[in-house]
Parts: sequence; structure tokens; C-alpha cells
Amino acid sequence: MKYSNPKYIRDVTVFTGRKSRNDPYLTNMTGTILKPYGNNVTVAVVLTLKSGGDFKFANKVCDSFKNKWMNEFMSSFTNLTFNKCPLPVARYTYINMELPPKNIPVPIADGDHLIRFQLYITSNKEPILEIETLLHFDHNARKTKAKKGKKN
Repeated sequence: MKYSNPKYIRDVTVFTGRKSRNDPYLTNMTGTILKPYGNNVTVAVVLTLKSGGDFKFANKVCDSFKNKWMNEFMSSFTNLTFNKCPLPVARYTYINMELPPKNIPVPIADGDHLIRFQLYITSNKEPILEIETLLHFDHNARKTKAKKGKKN
């Protein structure tokens, strides 16, 4: 975790690990939001490409629930309630996320990538939370692991 703003969020923890050598790395995050998050807050994911440029996708919180990919991703790994926006003050968790998500709508090349997860106030971009992670992605490793687990 790079930064958390105590005016908007507290008790933030982030942990990435794996059970054994052949298992994927899984990420868990938790935090308590101190004010309702609706379209007043923007969620952004920034992927730094090998070319040096950034690919950023950002959505306001309530609008992100309408995005099929984000909705599937969040409903798979969080305790968020998608029928209620803004999100009320509460403790929220993401559990056992595999990054990058399998259903991400962006092609990701093999190699190392810096990923930044950001929350900020939509109107003035005041930061709420920033998390950075280095991701090593290998398409062949995923295919090999899937074959190993396949039963004939």
C-alpha cells in the first residue's frame, strides 16, 4: 500500500501470497470506508506498459457497477452489495483475487508490469487510496497449470 487518506478510509491492509510453490499468487485487501462512496469517488486501475506509457481505466463507483466486466470481477471477490449505491460506511474486503483477472478485457503481454489501484474524489482528484503491485505475467504458465489440474 502506497497511501491511504485517513479522512476517507482506515484500517487498510493488503496481502499477496500463495499456499505453495505451484499455486497462483492471491491478493487480499480490506479497509473501512468512513464516508459513503458513490459517483463522488472514482476507481482507477493504471497499468504501466513496457513501452513506458500508461493504460488507465477509470470509473465512478456507481457507474462501475454497470460495467459487466467490473461487476463480474467485484462480485467474485468482494463483499460489496451492487444493488445499493452509494456504498454505505462499512468494512469491505477483496478476498483471493488473482491478478490480472481472467476476464480482463485488455490483452496483457508476458512480462513484468506495474499496476496501480487508485481511489480518488471525482471532483478534485484528492487521493483516497493508492496501492501498487508488480505483476509478472506469463500466458504459458496459466495454460500449463490449467492442464495439470485437468482430469481425463
